[in-house]
Amino acid sequence: MSGKALCDLCGLALPARPWTLTTAQASLRFCCEGCEGIYRMLNNIPDDPAPTDSAPPTSGDDPWTTPR
Repeated sequence: MSGKALCDLCGLALPARPWTLTTAQASLRFCCEGCEGIYRMLNNIPDDPAPTDSAPPTSGDDPWTTPR
């Protein structure tokens, strides 16, 4: 046994800052975002909701729509 921490999906070595997922059953660590996503898909675990902004964007926030 090498003593290295391994991905809970594919078994590859974990990076210094692994992706993590905490469920009611366990705290899981993954080598990449893809492994975390596949684990979520296979186990019907929804993605974390995206952060929302409380203020709507203004025209000055987007260089493509800002009048010149």
